[in-house]
Amino acid sequence: MNERRKFLAGLSLAGLLPAVNAAQAMTTGQENEHVHSGVQLYGRSQLPETAVETHDGRNLQLYGDLIRNKVVMINFMSIANEESFPITASLAKVAKLLGDRMEEEVRIISITGDPENDTVERLAAFAEKFGAPKGWTFVRAPNGGNAAYASRLYKHGRDPSRPASVDLVHYGNDAVGLWASFPALIGPDDALWRVKSVMNGKPVTGELVQAGPRRLDEDGPSFNNRAI
Repeated sequence: MNERRKFLAGLSLAGLLPAVNAAQAMTTGQENEHVHSGVQLYGRSQLPETAVETHDGRNLQLYGDLIRNKVVMINFMSIANEESFPITASLAKVAKLLGDRMEEEVRIISITGDPENDTVERLAAFAEKFGAPKGWTFVRAPNGGNAAYASRLYKHGRDPSRPASVDLVHYGNDAVGLWASFPALIGPDDALWRVKSVMNGKPVTGELVQAGPRRLDEDGPSFNNRAI
């Protein structure tokens, strides 16, 4: 119950929090492992593990290989559903805004909710159609893997047999267990701002500086964001 409360709190608060230095946060303790509703959960984010096939032909572990210690966006989709609900087209705009931050700083994981029809070959063609850059991985999770993630992200332990919602994109920093979500079809600039709020900060170097109102003996605007 405590883990569930922390996860839900993250959904509402993460968008207001500043960027966090994940490397520093990771030194505070080891990852926790718990069992929830019979499912093993891993890391600070308390997410399950499941085997997946990627659009580029790799066989990976969804948490261990694609999420662990990374900043990610996760969404459910299907090729057949794209025409009526263009979530992939929307995320492609966000990926374009991220530019060279993709792969090294942020990753996108799109999980098909229709693994029977969305084969590796079809997912590869779909990714190419939308110009998916490096760092954006389309995956299919056979043998019930979708249900475990859908239950954790969307229903928090309730009936795992119900299909996952495709109207939300979850984003988070797994290294610190900080997560939130946004509507799948919000503007790309808004989505980018939210994702940047959980991206890793950069270490402060050099002499500390101060910003704020100008000094009384200085000329210029009252608030000039001075740096000395």
